[in-house]
Amino acid sequence: MAAKNFFGIMILILNAAGLGYLIFIGFQSLVSYFLPKEDKQDLDIDTPPPKAPLIIDEDLIPNEDELLKDLDLSDLDNLNLDDFE
Repeated sequence: MAAKNFFGIMILILNAAGLGYLIFIGFQSLVSYFLPKEDKQDLDIDTPPPKAPLIIDEDLIPNEDELLKDLDLSDLDNLNLDDFE
């Protein structure tokens, strides 16, 4: 019987603590809604720094002449163009 009473009292205490926490959170949200803190630092709008321009490295894109030098045309000798009609 004592164990039953003990667990019953613990459940009631934990429920009361939970309700007290919910009331505390509700009160805190009402206070922050009606009485917001106004810091002068927060009111200043910080502009982000300008972005650096995008620089494309021209050495990464090969010239057309270099592409033609690397092209192997020996594979095209056996090509039959009649197949493409």
